[in-house]
Amino acid sequence: MPLKQSQLKKLPSEYFGANIAITTSDVFSHEALVAAIHAIGIDNVMFSIDYPFERTEAAVEFLRTAPLAPADKAKVPHENAERILRLK
Repeated sequence: MPLKQSQLKKLPSEYFGANIAITTSDVFSHEALVAAIHAIGIDNVMFSIDYPFERTEAAVEFLRTAPLAPADKAKVPHENAERILRLK
């Protein structure tokens, strides 16, 4: 008897956006940041630093100069973490 294949209700890429969050830790590349946002959405990318192995100044400069809209610059450093980690 053949197995019945279940039907996905969404595209596989849509499940990534709903179930995966990533951080910027140890990757100070604007190109990688933009690609991650494009792949999983701005609402699932969080700023982080791997202290003491990364310089805080370099991490902050990376975020400060990131090619993001002002509203997105608020999401990446704190709003997304507050929502995802239920900090509020």
